[in-house]
Amino acid sequence: MLQKLPIKSIALALHFIVVIVCWGAVYLFGGVIGVISWWVIQGFSFIGMVTFVATTVCILVHFSRHRKIKTSLFLLLIFALLAAWPFGWFFGIWQMAYPADIQTTTPAAAIRLPINQPALVGWGGNRVETNYHAMAPNQRWAYDLLVPPAATKSTRLEDYGIYGVEVVAPASGTVVSAYDGEADMEPGTDDFESLAGNHVYLRMDDTGTYLVIAHLKQGSILVKEGQHVEEGAPIGQAGNSGSTSEPHIHIHHQRQDPSKTSMFLSEGLPLYFRDIDGPSMPEGGIHVEDGMQKPIGDIIAPLDKQEKQ
Repeated sequence: MLQKLPIKSIALALHFIVVIVCWGAVYLFGGVIGVISWWVIQGFSFIGMVTFVATTVCILVHFSRHRKIKTSLFLLLIFALLAAWPFGWFFGIWQMAYPADIQTTTPAAAIRLPINQPALVGWGGNRVETNYHAMAPNQRWAYDLLVPPAATKSTRLEDYGIYGVEVVAPASGTVVSAYDGEADMEPGTDDFESLAGNHVYLRMDDTGTYLVIAHLKQGSILVKEGQHVEEGAPIGQAGNSGSTSEPHIHIHHQRQDPSKTSMFLSEGLPLYFRDIDGPSMPEGGIHVEDGMQKPIGDIIAPLDKQEKQ
């Protein structure tokens, strides 16, 4: 099929458009246009991989039969390879963070820690090496917060330090969505009903942007949609609902209302912690030891009133 010029030309043009136009939109335009382009790039990578393999086979057949290989076929191979690159991201190969600059992406938000005790950062920071969320535009600067013991591989929820810990409002704002109808899953299973699970979505007073607080405990949420909450007020408890491998608190900052906007159309925004003992943008990460993944991220703790002064 690739030997027929019309089909080969269409394939070349399609791959050229995705590689040049979509990558260009991500870097030059950003915003929702960049976000959509980023998802298109990832989705198209499957087609790029198929085209790369088919074109490689076609070139090898031409070579083995001593046929002349046209320049257009080599160009298709190059653009198919570029289009296929994100295919490897799904397998942890050559991953990259969504290219949003932390210095120029605004507004940023500085919030308090959503728990009243020290937390271990499972994932967090600006780099994909310390924060796998960084690959997703809507979760660009997200955090997963733990309390030791963590990563125990136990199937008992109570064996995780974060489970049942009180979660407080990280900032003053209005609740745009609150839900706690999903059961907490056994750690290590993935039979979840929704990605966020039990959650509270908060529109912050200071910025008008939104906080997503996810994976809360079933039946624990203390606020309701439309309610205004003050910073530090209890809103629920940490759980293990939604897309999660073990109990933790997921929190991220985004421009669009998460109760009305798809994650594929949402822009993540920089998120910092204030009034803590530790870096304002703490980093996470894991280390594999004896076949076990161990969190090695920063430990952050809320300051007491005297320390704040």
